[in-house]
Amino acid sequence: MSRESIRQEDIPTVNLGERKKHQVDIGISSIIGTRKVQQDTVFAQTGEKGTLAIVCDGMGGLKSGELASRTAAEMLAADFFDAEELGDIPEFLQQEAVKIDSAVFRLRGEDGESLETGTTMVAAVVTEDRLHWLSVGDSRIYLLRGTEMVAASRTHNYRYALDQQRKNGQITQQYYEEQAEQGDALISYIGMGNVSLMDVNQSAFQLQDGDMILLCSDGLYRSLSPERIQQIVREQIGDIEQAAHYLCVSALDASPGAQDNTSLVLMRYHK
Repeated sequence: MSRESIRQEDIPTVNLGERKKHQVDIGISSIIGTRKVQQDTVFAQTGEKGTLAIVCDGMGGLKSGELASRTAAEMLAADFFDAEELGDIPEFLQQEAVKIDSAVFRLRGEDGESLETGTTMVAAVVTEDRLHWLSVGDSRIYLLRGTEMVAASRTHNYRYALDQQRKNGQITQQYYEEQAEQGDALISYIGMGNVSLMDVNQSAFQLQDGDMILLCSDGLYRSLSPERIQQIVREQIGDIEQAAHYLCVSALDASPGAQDNTSLVLMRYHK
């Protein structure tokens, strides 16, 4: 599929104000892929408190996944920028995850019945030269520095639970292999009503000039290898918006017949 086929109206962005440059360059991209409904929500904005970026990948039938992801992103963005003082950022992010989980869990349809929906969430906060992040579900946060790219967050799915149980000697290799087919099932997400498994870095990650942060839904990393993602970012390093755009285009090109919603925020820190 050609690059021109990606339409701007397919990009759902929460905008609570005009973005400003503040030590962080931002590129945003999102495509519906081959799905009928766009259930991702992506957001990034810089304000007086710093830069906040969010990617949420909704799940559920028809409009409910879209509502879940948008509700989660809007709540976190509003609470972040409206807060008089953020205080302890890891504590803020943990409290937000619990609060938003409860709100999404309580979402109801027009008939008053529970929508039984949910969403993943990855969020990054950059204040001065410090980075904090939150992850719930299987969307990911990558850190890129020089020639290195590492995943900062775990993937909260059944495979992760199986890996931990096998490592601790709680299950046999045979059981592991028998259960592996269900490995992609989420064991933690926003909207389950009692979320407890999440990744929040308690100590700030110290950013260096040129460091890049990538937040993405699983539509990206299931289509492109880490090596390919890094190659695209490096090839387009002079234009971060173009780099974000090419990542989504490349994901679509890699899976033209069955591409999931794919959304990302790419940020570059500079002094």
